[in-house]
This record gives sequence, C-alpha cells and structure tokens, in this order.
Amino acid sequence: MKKLQNQLCHSPRTTAFSLVEVTISLGISAFCLLSILALLPLGLMINQNALEQTTAVGISTSILADLRGAQITTSTSPQYGITLSGTHTLFLTEDGTPSGTQDTNADPAMAPKYRATISFNPPASSSKGATLTRIWLTWPALADKQWGAAPVNYSGSYEIVSALDRN
Repeated sequence: MKKLQNQLCHSPRTTAFSLVEVTISLGISAFCLLSILALLPLGLMINQNALEQTTAVGISTSILADLRGAQITTSTSPQYGITLSGTHTLFLTEDGTPSGTQDTNADPAMAPKYRATISFNPPASSSKGATLTRIWLTWPALADKQWGAAPVNYSGSYEIVSALDRN
C-alpha cells in the first residue's frame, strides 16, 4: 500500500498543455473567430437586400392589381391615379403609399423609398390585343429624383411585365 501511495504522489511526469500548445490553439481560435465576424456585415447586407426586394414585389403587385382594377371606360387607375397610357413615374414610401402625384420630382420631405416607372405599350391600332405594361421599381428613390429621365443611380431594382386587356 505504501508503495502505491509513493508512486501516485511522486509520478515522474504530470500531463498538461505546454505554453506553445496553448499559444497555437489561441491563434487558431482567433483566426476562426475573425473569419466568422468578417461574414457578419455581408449577411446583414444580404438580409437588407432581401427585405427591399420583398417590399418591391409587394408594391409592384399592388400597382398591377390597381391597373387591372381600372375599368375600361376610365383613363386612370383607382388607387394610385396612374394615367393608363404613356410612361409615368411615381415615388412611393416604404409601405407603398405615393409620396406626391405622378410625374412630379421626388420630395425629400415626404421620404420616398421607391421609384416606380410605369409604361404602357398598346397594341397596333389595326389589331385587337392586350396592352403590354411594364412596372419598374428602383431604390433608393432619391438617387434619381427627377421624374423625366430614366433612373441610373439606383442600388436595387425589380421589374414586372404584364398584359392588360384594355380593349
């Protein structure tokens, strides 16, 4: 028994990590953590883009439903007041409400987020057919606040093309 106690108390070598091993493991851990933290801004940017695109899809669908809901005898849409011929620009807030009237410059005080460019291409006068409609949403709206020119400074866009039976 005394011999066993003597061996346990006076073992020739105890097991532990050396300072070199601890330093290497801390370096590897720091590198991995830094790599993960570097991906965080990219993930936030992708999430923001997805939210903006989802909102743009909802607004475009709302505009298209408004255009489809217009009666054939009227020349403007009921909700947004869009003239149903030519090309028009409408500035919208984040929830899709118009910030001003169509074909007016963006007013920064009304905080528009999206710019909708709606164009109508009716069929040739000799034939019956559907009116081709293009709805192009771009954001941020204030990047191109002049309504007469096509947007060029936007960071994101969504486009939908549909046919309206206006004949």
